[in-house]
Order: sequence, then C-alpha cells, then structure tokens
Amino acid sequence: MHNAALHPESRILLGSWRALNGLEGEKLTEAIRGRDASTLVDRLFMAQRVGEGVFTFRTVGKELKVWTGRDLREHEISSIFHGPDKILVRALLESAVATPGPALARIAAFGAGTGQRTDIEMVFLPLLDKGHTDRILGLFQPLSANITVSRPILRFSLTALLPPDPSTPIKPALRVIS
Repeated sequence: MHNAALHPESRILLGSWRALNGLEGEKLTEAIRGRDASTLVDRLFMAQRVGEGVFTFRTVGKELKVWTGRDLREHEISSIFHGPDKILVRALLESAVATPGPALARIAAFGAGTGQRTDIEMVFLPLLDKGHTDRILGLFQPLSANITVSRPILRFSLTALLPPDPSTPIKPALRVIS
C-alpha cells in the first residue's frame, strides 16, 4: 500500500510510519529521518475510535478547517461524507486499526462553482495508545499544487479506498504521547 499514495508528502508520511515500525530498510529509514515534515502539520489530524467504526476528530490542522469551513474537533470523520460514503469510510478506518496498518482514501472535493472539482488523498495511520490501536494519525492531502476550487467544499465523495495489507500485521510502534 505504501506505493499507492500519489502525493509525495503522503508517501513521506507513509514511509515514516513504515520506518518506525521496522518495515523499511536501514538506508531508507535514515533518509526518512532526515526529511523535514513541517509542511504537513497544517494538514494533519488525529482521530479517536469511540465505537465500532466510529472515529471522532480530536485535533485538526488549520488547512482541513479551511476546506470544510468548520472546526471538526469532536465530529465524526464520516460527517464530511454523504450516503454510502459514510459507511465505506467507517469500514476503512476500522480496518486500519484492526489489521493494524495504513489505509488510504481518494476523494473528489466539489466546490460551489460549476465544474469545480479537485482530488484529495486521506492517509490513516494507526497509533498505539496504552496497548490499543484506537487512535489514528491522518493526513488530508490535496493532490494538485494549483487548487482553483472554492472553499469551503460543498461535498466530498470517495473515489477509491485502499485498505491496509493484511499480509504484514504488525503492532504499531508509533505511540501517542500526551
């Protein structure tokens, strides 16, 4: 699943997660440690599992607030989607913590203007917290560098789901520290 990410910053975050879990070679692990991830901060979020398939935002980067037009803290992640997409995103998140492993969603974001659309990736990485993987570190990553869609976005629609690879079940080494 690591190579399925389209955006270079999504691949950096996935590579870091894999390196911290001992799934990358030593040379790649050292290369990832030297990378500056400060550009990701405004698009990161953390979510907490509060029930089966129900994950609420705990922290939200400021860019996600701009895209949605609201502060999403304490809102369920699936609340930004409609209809069957809500169920699909819940299942994807549940699979990320159950495996545990990284999951990815590709999303079409529609603005207010006629024909306004841009593509987004959301990366979901399970975190270890007190022996459980009930938290997820996420990245909201627009795929285009030149975004012309108006914000806040009127609708987010799933275009692809990439669940974690069950052939490499691991215990996430990335931990939540408060």
